[in-house]
Amino acid sequence: MYTETFRDLCHGTDVISANKIKKNGFVLSKADGNWCGEGVYFYDIKAKAWWAADRKCRQIKEMTGKKIQSAVIFADIIDIDKEKIFDMRVHKDLCNFEEFVSRILSGKEVHIQDINDEHERIIQLRAMFIAYYTQTFQKKLVIGHFRQRVQPLYEHAIEFAQKLDMVFGIETIYCVKDNTILENIR
Repeated sequence: MYTETFRDLCHGTDVISANKIKKNGFVLSKADGNWCGEGVYFYDIKAKAWWAADRKCRQIKEMTGKKIQSAVIFADIIDIDKEKIFDMRVHKDLCNFEEFVSRILSGKEVHIQDINDEHERIIQLRAMFIAYYTQTFQKKLVIGHFRQRVQPLYEHAIEFAQKLDMVFGIETIYCVKDNTILENIR
């Protein structure tokens, strides 16, 4: 059996949620628009997790008027069976996923209604297909590279990186589909 270990995965949140997570563990998020559907989302870069935490705290302040401090939680995944990982960075895994989606579609056109933005429709389709694939094949962890949503703040950096044939704005996301694989939450 081939296993993998991922240490020091980072989850950005607010300090109140962080304390609840430390006490009770993670709860799978069901929020619409998540990259890979239901799950707990992690980065392998602390700066990305802090960015996510700050964004969540800004959203809380916009909704409630209350200023809440950002926090980052760390966790490990130790010795997870490779067969329980859907790693979209791996050619074989991506090909298996493409074959699965192609069989589902088999010439049918799939639509998600009531979403005006084409990019958001694609995100919801992707999340739906990933959720169905991981459920069908009992995957506990999804790993993938995703393009950050375009933000005016990054436009200059993207242009500069493209001129030098570099990649900017790609995130590695770890989506935990089964929170029992998480260890050493701190």
